[in-house]
Amino acid sequence: MARRFTLLLLVIICCASLGSLQSAHAATPWSGLTDYTIQVGSYQRVYHVHIPVSYTGTTPLPLVVALHGSKDNGPNMSGLTHFNTVADTYGVIATYPDALKGTWNTDGTAPQDDFAFISAMIQQISGTFMVNSHQVYTMGFSNGATFSEELGCKLSSTFAAVASVSGHMPSTYVCALAHPMPLITFHGTVDPIYSYTGWGSTRNGKHLMGATDAENMWASLSSCTAPAVTTNLPDVVLTDGTTEQLTVTGGCAGGVQMQLYTIIGGGHTWPGGLQYSSVRAIGITSLDLDASVLIWQFFAPYQS
Repeated sequence: MARRFTLLLLVIICCASLGSLQSAHAATPWSGLTDYTIQVGSYQRVYHVHIPVSYTGTTPLPLVVALHGSKDNGPNMSGLTHFNTVADTYGVIATYPDALKGTWNTDGTAPQDDFAFISAMIQQISGTFMVNSHQVYTMGFSNGATFSEELGCKLSSTFAAVASVSGHMPSTYVCALAHPMPLITFHGTVDPIYSYTGWGSTRNGKHLMGATDAENMWASLSSCTAPAVTTNLPDVVLTDGTTEQLTVTGGCAGGVQMQLYTIIGGGHTWPGGLQYSSVRAIGITSLDLDASVLIWQFFAPYQS
């Protein structure tokens, strides 16, 4: 009898614990995602979609492709950026694709075609939900930032604007734009993983641009003629160890603009996002800015 009572008690405890875990998960920024698969070449690819609460299926909505960093995944990108909340606030469909083995094939050395994957994913989402094909945007972090910029080049007819955080494409990447491409980028000055100033030599055989070089290159691609203007931004949270500057380049073809947010004292982090690892490992996350909100506000006026 005692043994039966003990077993029953264990079952009750386990069930109660499971319920608690499910409730906790539902309350995290990772919730609100639906998983989808698509066959691209020889690979079955996975992506995760968040549909805003305002979606009715009658009005086409913008679509934002959010690309995670190296050795990570789509749901973690959702959690890092809290972009689901932004999507709900502004009425945006967000998708978080998974890279194979956690890393985007930005250098073409892996067998899978990630550009074909993103293109096929957008087509599948557009066939499932009401998407405004003129308001499709890409943003990424770290390795995903490099891929985001490359997507803006290679699939420029698809994307209306590009965002990158803590990463940029190589200076030698061939970029033939279908239209002037607006760019917003964020980078910490003490990023220990992807240097703010770029790499003087090469990394994995390629020269990766620094933040200022990236803004200048994108400005050149869109024929910007106005001088860059830098403004010191308010230090909203005095205790976070960071301050910020905004450098804007205008006078571009098609009326587009380039924006660089320099996070002075910031690390390899998403401003306003999660401190996903120790300060010693990745540096400080700025609390003065919310990169996710700023990115969407930058995207919104632009259409392809």
